[in-house]
Amino acid sequence: MIVGRVTGNVVSSNKSEKLRNAKMLIVQTVDLSTMEMKDDYQIMIDDVGAGVGDLVFGAYGSSSRQSDTSKQFASDYTIYGIIDSVDLRGKRTYDKAEEEDPCNWQK
Repeated sequence: MIVGRVTGNVVSSNKSEKLRNAKMLIVQTVDLSTMEMKDDYQIMIDDVGAGVGDLVFGAYGSSSRQSDTSKQFASDYTIYGIIDSVDLRGKRTYDKAEEEDPCNWQK
């Protein structure tokens, strides 16, 4: 699984028929222990209505094509959920309800 922050959208007028009607988002991976964003990006098919600033999790490879929606797309990365909170080793490292500025990566 991949955890990352949605940092942008991808628009493509000319694409494979297997990607028609697919919402594509740019996701920058996040280190769960520090919540720092890594210098690593994927373009992922959105299966849950995520948007810029959301912390999301998803799958890659053949696992990314296992939902009713994603199985129709030719993609190796799919967003399967928007994260509400992360508890790691008994400590809360992320809580969406307490997040003041989800797009602080823009600063």
